[in-house]
Amino acid sequence: MELLTPLALMAGLVIPAIIILYMLKKRTRPQTVSSIMLWQRLERINRPALRLSKLLRTLLLALQLLTALLLVLALARPVLNMFGGSGGTSIVIIDASISMGVKEDGETRLEQAIERVRSKIRGKAPGDKVALIAMGEDAMVLSGFSTDGAALLAALAQVEITSARANPNAALALATNMAAAEEGASIMLYSSGCFGSLARMPDEGFDFIALGSQEVENLLIENVVSDGDRLYVTVFNNGTVAASASIEIRDDEGQLTGRREVQLDPQERQVLVWRNLPESPWISAAVASKEDQLELDNLHYSLLAQDVGGKLLLVSEGNLFLERALLLYPDISVSRVAPAGYSAAMAQLYDYFVFDGFLPRELPLAPILVFDPPHPNSHFGTGAVMKIQSYQPLSHPLMDHADFSDVSIGFGKAIVGGSGLLEFDGGLLAADMERQGQPLVVFGFALQGGDLPLRPAFPILLRNILDSFSGSYQPSIPLKYGDKVPGGEISVQAYGGSPLPQGQRLGAGAYTLATGDTQELILLNPPVTTDSVATQDSLETPRGKVQGKGEQRMPLLWPLILSALLLVGIEWWVDNYGS
Repeated sequence: MELLTPLALMAGLVIPAIIILYMLKKRTRPQTVSSIMLWQRLERINRPALRLSKLLRTLLLALQLLTALLLVLALARPVLNMFGGSGGTSIVIIDASISMGVKEDGETRLEQAIERVRSKIRGKAPGDKVALIAMGEDAMVLSGFSTDGAALLAALAQVEITSARANPNAALALATNMAAAEEGASIMLYSSGCFGSLARMPDEGFDFIALGSQEVENLLIENVVSDGDRLYVTVFNNGTVAASASIEIRDDEGQLTGRREVQLDPQERQVLVWRNLPESPWISAAVASKEDQLELDNLHYSLLAQDVGGKLLLVSEGNLFLERALLLYPDISVSRVAPAGYSAAMAQLYDYFVFDGFLPRELPLAPILVFDPPHPNSHFGTGAVMKIQSYQPLSHPLMDHADFSDVSIGFGKAIVGGSGLLEFDGGLLAADMERQGQPLVVFGFALQGGDLPLRPAFPILLRNILDSFSGSYQPSIPLKYGDKVPGGEISVQAYGGSPLPQGQRLGAGAYTLATGDTQELILLNPPVTTDSVATQDSLETPRGKVQGKGEQRMPLLWPLILSALLLVGIEWWVDNYGS
């Protein structure tokens, strides 16, 4: 049982007040006396006596106390929590994706889910079995079937948001396997439903408890990229209403170095560009808005002193856009040569190569970026040049945060093989390949044939490719948001602070990772999703829609009020007609 307004129990102070009034009540009776001088003696005789044993046997007092108790409980609004399933055996899945971080009525959806499951555990029957599963990108068993309420509550306290998206299919597969071992076990999913359709459904005993509202206001920092002297901050609205906020840039000392105002409609994206960056090893971008309902995705950290390093050779007849873009990375030494001046001996002199409209007979054994490759060539398959009517970007790490929605491409050719980056009617327009263990990234169009160099997507795309070539910014011990501080000889401390205790969870921020005599700076960012975070009140399944249900609990308000009224009627009858 759960009390929705537990502070109302303070009204229970009326019960001892009733008892005290009964104890102090005078017991008078008619008495005929021969003289008023005897009134004083009669007064002393009829003084109240504190006879608690007699009071407890008084039926009227018992009825009044019981009536007061029922009314006090009614004010506290009790509800009876019930786990589903035969025999009280239940598997509870709690969504731990970032959509559960949306705050509504002062609590996040995850806090609401945890509190409801906590009250159910406390109110379950002693023999009821409960299992707990946290659902992020992976499903994790927090507790197997247990009747121990204390152990279940301790396991429930471990649930935290660490994933951008939820994986309901993995969680339901795990829960179904667990349910097969316990006859009559039911499955309950506490979630906002911000995921795609379900691939499978339990055969029976499944309830979806929908949490949250279908109207959400939220802006997020999708990405922060520096190309040397410029900073690109991508802001996205994954809510359901238009939202406005200030985007603030701060250096490693927390000093404000820039602020811009943005206003975006739902599913709209905007790239803000800053120049004249401060001297700082890293920088943070934040959404500043009192109306924003999801705090986790409001902050993003990015390195400014990005050390790609190495020597790069650009082989091109003359591509001003590409040459200037490469020169923005001060740690890369860029040289340019015309195709006629390229020789095989140069393959040993440079770390990276960019071929523009040209490919040598033998490719260097090094990371290579190619624009507008010749057709045909001896290294990979291509198609004839054709007009690009439409194309679409594909999901790939090299395309992260590169917004191609406003990029026009006039002509291009299909690329055969590799993992796709861009796709059009003729096949792949760009692909990521591997040749003799070295990366080979190919774009089947000339930069001059569209407006990609004029869009913010170009420096972000180029940054992603160069980072992948050099393997930069990979700490020796990979850590991510939500991980616990490892033990042993590894020390993790907040940037400019003291070492953190082993086992502490790492949130968003800058940290110093120390291993032996070496130290390195690591930046951890929270999970981010551009999917809508509005609650879905139903789930798409192979069997059709599953409508979300409210909580499985029975309100006791009206039964208590009706019982109190019944007792008042009995008390009135006893007081007037009882013997």
